Amino acid sequence: MNIPARTRRRKIAAKVAKIVKDIEDENEDEESVYMDNMRYKTMKSDEQEMHFDEDDSEGDDSIESRCSSDETVLDCTMFGNDSALDFIDCSDWTARAVDSDIEEMSDDDNKASLRDRLANWGSTFNISRVALSHLLAVLHTDLPDFPKDGRTLLNTPRYIEITHVAGGDYYYFGVKYWLQILLDNFSPTSDHLLLHVNIDGIPLFNSSSVCAWPVLGSVQQIGGNVFPIAVFCSNRKPQSVHEYVHDFVSEMQELEMHGVSDNSGKLYSIELAAVICDAPARSFVKCIKGHSGYNCCERCIQRGKHVGKMLLPNLLAPLRSDASFVERSDLCHHSGISPLTTLNFGMVSGFPLDYMHLVCLGVMRRLLYLWVHAPKCKLSLGILSAVSARLATAYAYIPREFSRKPRALTEYKLWKATELRLFLLYVGPVVLKGFLSHDAYVNFLDLSVAVRILLCQPLMKDFLEYAGQLLKYFVQSFCTLYAEDQLVYNVHSLIHLVEDAKKFGPLDNVSSFKYENYLGRLKKLVRSAQKPCVQIVKRILESRDHLVIRGSKSSSNLQTFCKPHMEGPLFVGRSNCQQYKQYKGIHCFISTSTGDNCFVIGGKIGIVKNILRERMGQSDVGKLRMWCLKNLQLWNPFFLIQ
Repeated sequence: MNIPARTRRRKIAAKVAKIVKDIEDENEDEESVYMDNMRYKTMKSDEQEMHFDEDDSEGDDSIESRCSSDETVLDCTMFGNDSALDFIDCSDWTARAVDSDIEEMSDDDNKASLRDRLANWGSTFNISRVALSHLLAVLHTDLPDFPKDGRTLLNTPRYIEITHVAGGDYYYFGVKYWLQILLDNFSPTSDHLLLHVNIDGIPLFNSSSVCAWPVLGSVQQIGGNVFPIAVFCSNRKPQSVHEYVHDFVSEMQELEMHGVSDNSGKLYSIELAAVICDAPARSFVKCIKGHSGYNCCERCIQRGKHVGKMLLPNLLAPLRSDASFVERSDLCHHSGISPLTTLNFGMVSGFPLDYMHLVCLGVMRRLLYLWVHAPKCKLSLGILSAVSARLATAYAYIPREFSRKPRALTEYKLWKATELRLFLLYVGPVVLKGFLSHDAYVNFLDLSVAVRILLCQPLMKDFLEYAGQLLKYFVQSFCTLYAEDQLVYNVHSLIHLVEDAKKFGPLDNVSSFKYENYLGRLKKLVRSAQKPCVQIVKRILESRDHLVIRGSKSSSNLQTFCKPHMEGPLFVGRSNCQQYKQYKGIHCFISTSTGDNCFVIGGKIGIVKNILRERMGQSDVGKLRMWCLKNLQLWNPFFLIQ
């Protein structure tokens, strides 16, 4: 979204004013802490009257007995029984909340100089170098120690060594470069690191063919943050996959043999576990036939049928294996020899079918097209309007954890992958009920339930095989309902999704969502058509120091209470509690507003009416116990509609 220049300048000025004001308020903060301590001492006797011993509270079923005076209380009204709300005891979150508030008091950002914070701000919000330099010129009168140029503030490298590879500009950061930065900021959960790599292209301009093909990576054991391994820019995709991934393959061969060490000398082994791409990128990297070729299926051996488009009708074809791929037993499937075959990596099992492109942008969008346009099964204009009206009604009830809200069904061509996912898993089963024919509605539910199972770890434990059966039944009934010429690559590949879930766990572990988000940020780094690769590399190097810190430290500072009020309701004996309308936690957002106030607690649906926090002294700040934080489940309000 393009922000008006006037609004952008206002936000910049407000941010700078806030940074300068923080320095002036340091003395006032010390005074406020002293006053808080004095108020705490005067209230100590009253708080002791509300304190309940944990051993005694176990035998009392009342709400009052389950919440001690130094714990956070949320006043929630239950459907059917106001006193039946069960608070979940999360003692481990109490310690985490304490550590979080202690970290807030001693966070490096609070101790950093104004110069460092200003540099972090300019890099985080992608402030142009010209605007930053003008801002420094304004501040230089009162802060003569500040540099006058934004490039000096951000330590922008003067020279970037760009090479010409595969028909475009190319820069290689390296896997080891980012792993050492990540290991300095994270404590790995394992000594064996599994690397996930994403390769995809993105256009940089609307009126130009210039595009970027970065190689992105992430390691779940050390944060899961996305980092750029290499950047390639040209007016076309790389001409040679061997030149394009040569540096990556060479480095991975070395890392597989020697591993990587952190600053303390501890050695970690590393393995390339998955290469996550859409179908065209997979065919490019694997050197195989594209999704419109006769032998295009990546998981089973069959020759397709061309009827204006390529169909894959055989659902019981023999499966491919990593060994058969290396041996090239099906020559019609290959278009060359992939450079990744030199690594200790499965060329079939190591390339998961990305459900973002396959299910959301593929099958779900095809279903919407059939309902809107297909002659035999399209819905009437009246039904389309009614479904769109339901989607509009649902808008206010979607929690903010969903990045996009529903739009009219007639605008489906503009829907993003997150909107299609929202419709498939949450909204669609409700808004379509009563408007689709029984067979078409059941067919849609087959896909919705199967994908939900493959995205949820607890459900996968018991229903993984059932999800595979549902997907096969969906594909078979899909052909019956919408004609056999709909059995294209995406629809056929649904029967192979269970294989990826068995190896990698929930499909979100190997989806492209987070990589697509990062590609969007990379695109915003380019401000001019001149040397886009240099621009991207310089902006990345400017922000490398806080790139991973944002994912490790700042997330713990999100435990904040917002929008204080005095409107109630309150429990008896809790009149001294501070009242808030919002709570921003590490893993959730709780609010008294519609859409963010509904939760599942102990198998029951609860509505948050108020958020209470005990008044505490400085030594007790952060001693909080939040209900529902550990096993929080967002409630879909549409499931109540019959």
